[in-house]
Amino acid sequence: MKLCTFAVRTPLGVARRVGVVTPDGIVDATAARVAWLERGLTLPAAQRVASAQVPAEMIALIGSGGVALEWVAEAVAAVSERGLEATSDGQCIVYAPGAVTLLAPVPQPPAMVNFSVWPAHSTGAADLGISLAPNTADAAVKPYWKGNPSAVVGPDTVLECPSYADALDVECELVCVVGTGGRDLDRDGAARAIVGYTILNDLSARERQAAEMATGRGPSKGKDFDHGNPMGPWIVTSDEIGDPRRLQLSLHINGKEMSSCSAAGMLWDFPEMLSYLSVDQTVPPGLVISGGCYAGGSAHEVGVRLSPGDRVEMRVSGIGGLASIIGGHRGAAARG
Repeated sequence: MKLCTFAVRTPLGVARRVGVVTPDGIVDATAARVAWLERGLTLPAAQRVASAQVPAEMIALIGSGGVALEWVAEAVAAVSERGLEATSDGQCIVYAPGAVTLLAPVPQPPAMVNFSVWPAHSTGAADLGISLAPNTADAAVKPYWKGNPSAVVGPDTVLECPSYADALDVECELVCVVGTGGRDLDRDGAARAIVGYTILNDLSARERQAAEMATGRGPSKGKDFDHGNPMGPWIVTSDEIGDPRRLQLSLHINGKEMSSCSAAGMLWDFPEMLSYLSVDQTVPPGLVISGGCYAGGSAHEVGVRLSPGDRVEMRVSGIGGLASIIGGHRGAAARG
């Protein structure tokens, strides 16, 4: 399944819901479950049970485990088979894509963790003055840094450049989303805990990042600003993805493919990363783990300096594309 979070206008204001992307449109997962349960329950009872079985909030849904996703799949299949468009009280079940706004599939993860599984990307950072020792497949230590969950935004967001940066850089990254979570997970347990995969655009203010890395510490304001983590457009569940190392990643700027890379080149796979992270630490549902940027997956690495109005798109086979628009400087008027 393709699980998304979407916003839709209602008489009571904008509502945020969990949906399933289908050929017929975006199916409201909770409303579909209400319709399925109405076959044997009164509407009020169906609404109560559906809200418990299929919550309308992504972290609550995926944290409920595989049985909740089975309930979603069962309801979506029934809605499609019967051609239902609304519940008995008129709640819409199926939306045309243009009738809703796609948000980040996990609008605010409890945490974001960025590993670096592409040694050539670390090597390529040297010309920015960023010195990083490339990782190796058998390294006992798997370094990572923590991103800013509050900076997550959805597809088609206009990305403002921080006031202290000359320009924005973008990075194409494949990420996994933790479903049930856990602690001290072995590799198999970690694989079961991953609900699916999506795409991340990891923004950077390179000059500031280089200055920060020169102190011997990790990035801070170089990667920590509003709208710095576009994510989406949806989560494709693990059963549909299969082995993520078979996926192909690519960076597109203004409709032109600038680079591509096979995920087969990752040093560690996502279950390995999650297992490492979970040592003596409880990993909660909704946490996002990135494998980092592949060599050539950033605008800087392909020799492009992004300007306002440029359209960037990160694509991953089997998932889709995450597009964003480069905006102007934040506080441009004040800068004069």
